[in-house]
Amino acid sequence: MNREYGEVDIDNTRATVAFDRVFDAAMATVWDMLTTDEGLERWLAPATVDLRTGGTVDLDFGEEGLAGGAIIDLVSGSSIEYEWRFPGEPDSIIRFDLEALDDGRTRLRLNHRLLPPDQAVGYGAGWHAHLDQLADALGGGTDFDWMGRFNGLLSEYRTLVVV
Repeated sequence: MNREYGEVDIDNTRATVAFDRVFDAAMATVWDMLTTDEGLERWLAPATVDLRTGGTVDLDFGEEGLAGGAIIDLVSGSSIEYEWRFPGEPDSIIRFDLEALDDGRTRLRLNHRLLPPDQAVGYGAGWHAHLDQLADALGGGTDFDWMGRFNGLLSEYRTLVVV
């Protein structure tokens, strides 16, 4: 499993979680996983995407609730930023930036900002587990134990992050 931990930055009122990962897949393939209903369902949650600036990304996390919101910034094929509205939490913003590498792999930078500081550890572990699931899905996997991975990472992030 991937040990590339995210960076968690916390100030008095907000937190940011950021990851920099490289995937063994072409940029167009990773882009599809980030921006299509079918792609998002394979590693994040069932989704409905209206892929345009001002469109929406809606993610269905079942009993946990719906997340997502309006697309704020979109550069087709390389970056997307959208609102992250989740029940019981203040609104935040998620951004994904892609870069094609010379060897055919893709660098993904994830930045989730304006998070409540007390939820930074959970978001760090959560995004870490989801990015591991993305790597698994890109490799053809279909049976990733997200909750098991998340629970293992949660204790690690608790020791890494001081709130």
